[in-house]
Amino acid sequence: MALINASSAYARGATGEGAIIGIMDSGVDTSHQELDGAFKLTSDSYLEYSSRSPTTEEKRHGTHVSAIALGERDGTGMHGVAFDAQLFFISIELGTAGEEYEPATIDSTVDYSAIDNSWSTLESYFIDRQVTVVNGSFGYQGNINDYTEENIRQAFPLTIDVLAQAGIPDADKTIFVWAAGNGGGYADQGVDYSSPEVFGGLAYLITELSTHTVAVVSVDPDGTISSFSNLCGVAKDYCLAAPGRSITSAYSQDPPDTAYYAPFSGTSMAAPHVSGGIALLADYFGGQLGNTEILNRLFQTANKTGVYADSSIYGQGLMDLDAATKPLGQTMIAVTSSLEGLQHTVLGTSIGTLGPAFGDSFINAMSNKNLVVFDQLGAPFLKKLNSTYINKMPSLAWLSSRQSNPSQRVLEVQTSPNRSTELMLGLASNNYGEHDLFMSLWAKNDKKLKYFSLKQEISKSGFYFLGNGISPSLFFGNNETNKTFSNVLGRSSSYGSPFLDFASSGSFIGGGISLGNNSTISGVYFKGNHEEQDSMVIKLPSSSGLLLEFKENSIDSSLSLQIGLLKEPNSLLGSSFNGGYGSIDETQTYFSGVQASHAFSRFYTTGSVFFGETHANLSETGLINSINKFTSSSFNLGIFKNGLLNSLDSFGFKITQPLKLEEADIKLSIPVGRTKYREVLFEDYNLSLTPSGREVRAEFIYQRPISNGNLYASFGYIKDQGHMSLDKVEPYIAANWQFYLF
Repeated sequence: MALINASSAYARGATGEGAIIGIMDSGVDTSHQELDGAFKLTSDSYLEYSSRSPTTEEKRHGTHVSAIALGERDGTGMHGVAFDAQLFFISIELGTAGEEYEPATIDSTVDYSAIDNSWSTLESYFIDRQVTVVNGSFGYQGNINDYTEENIRQAFPLTIDVLAQAGIPDADKTIFVWAAGNGGGYADQGVDYSSPEVFGGLAYLITELSTHTVAVVSVDPDGTISSFSNLCGVAKDYCLAAPGRSITSAYSQDPPDTAYYAPFSGTSMAAPHVSGGIALLADYFGGQLGNTEILNRLFQTANKTGVYADSSIYGQGLMDLDAATKPLGQTMIAVTSSLEGLQHTVLGTSIGTLGPAFGDSFINAMSNKNLVVFDQLGAPFLKKLNSTYINKMPSLAWLSSRQSNPSQRVLEVQTSPNRSTELMLGLASNNYGEHDLFMSLWAKNDKKLKYFSLKQEISKSGFYFLGNGISPSLFFGNNETNKTFSNVLGRSSSYGSPFLDFASSGSFIGGGISLGNNSTISGVYFKGNHEEQDSMVIKLPSSSGLLLEFKENSIDSSLSLQIGLLKEPNSLLGSSFNGGYGSIDETQTYFSGVQASHAFSRFYTTGSVFFGETHANLSETGLINSINKFTSSSFNLGIFKNGLLNSLDSFGFKITQPLKLEEADIKLSIPVGRTKYREVLFEDYNLSLTPSGREVRAEFIYQRPISNGNLYASFGYIKDQGHMSLDKVEPYIAANWQFYLF
């Protein structure tokens, strides 16, 4: 069992259940504890000879062979390779090999018609019974090279016709396993054992048998060819090696001894290891592989390394049930019913998201769902659907940048070069010598200038603005009212449109015109990426869009009405999928929002609400068949007071909900299996992508000058962080003391 790595197949759940192994041999002891299970032997087995019952001695060979293939696993004695398989047995009278090697004479001088009639009838029983595999641990002596195709066809025309199974699809053909022969044991008599004997080598001369026939040579416990075994030779393309020396198995004794065991050696013992292996694979793949595919799989996955690379001895190699029950080569995803020409690898198939909008929606929608992937031979393997969801993977460049400037401090400088120009610069600030302490592998990612913006008046009523590395929300809504609360890490867009976040790390250009009475209309074209992409290995194409705003200001209040369009190539609100899922051509999100603020004597309030509706076009369908309309929203509300404890401090409270999907559906067609005829089976799902929770942040903020510096402190809680339903809220507290050395 160790030589063929059977334990790996067992660990993966293979037992042989549901498979039927056909064995034609000298007899079988059905009272032996390895073969006496209620369902072990099929009721239509042929246990008697035509004229008498087999003796105890005659049952020994067949009992030994049968227990190797499928002896019961009951905690006592031994167990067979496919211990849960059933046995369909046919008893035939067989001779015993003598001291002298006696090659069979197969030519026109010998009449084999009676034997041909008998064999063809018996072998047809197995085929009619639709057994998975037939084990033949017997045969004629004589090297297959000593016979001709003409002689074999002339002697056994009916048997060949039955074995060929013409008219039966390859997937349904019964597999015939033959012992290669023990000619090596007669080497001192000058016997040629370089190729299998007659039955083992039959497919070499009769090509219509080659797809569903295998010869088995024997190896010793150390894995090398047994001295008594024939070699694969001319039958190397359909020949396997398996253990055959000193194999302890069931041994028939007269009643009441039903638990006796003995070691036998021979290719007769090697063959049932392969027969049991075929039954294991039939069970493991749940009837999804055709029988000839199973045999080919054993050939392809056999151990061909080291000594087993010599195909003239070991043929396809040593049977390896570990390799046979795990994927061979790259696993692929099928998106059509055909297994031919699969294009999408599992490694290249994924779904990922940016930003908080999707929350746990993908993981929840995918949970408890499996898909079947296929290896290079078309064998199916189960995989969790949610394993194709990938978290954000930080790039090495980004990690290096974070190391060289871990606090990511930004100094914001606002200046007016002249009366009509406003310039803002975001400068990387490394006041603590961080660059001296940590080396940066990618210095270009630690730019001194993090962002900038420029606003220029071109007339009394007109202006234009542009910027890079910052969201254009700087020039929209009520951001100007929140300057009291500096952001030590740079600008925050938490009060602007959340849809601009998908292009916040990029460039923009826009302009506006005053309508009088403190009203303006302005617009902007923007293009860029979500700021989270800075840390990603795989970059998405830049998003772009337009935003129009009508804003009206009074002495105490401000009102902003916004409408816009966000265009994302190859992504959907920051989510993307590729490979077997298909691909997105472009999505368009139409969004609108309201921002308002009102100032009182010593405090002011501000708030906003935004809604979006996203439409997606699939350039290529795959597992995702269609994407329905997506709706999303965000809101925030804040109240702030200047001069709480002294004239210089500030205090505020804000409550926010980041962008969240409100309603979204994707239709998927998931491969869940295949037929033995290589047709992929699919199951359709309509997945709701609404997150399980709604993230709400409530935060108290305090800021004041202190000891030649500034103190920033906040306390708050997060409910359903990441839009995931949680049983508790998460409180947090943070403080930052910025101290000026000179």
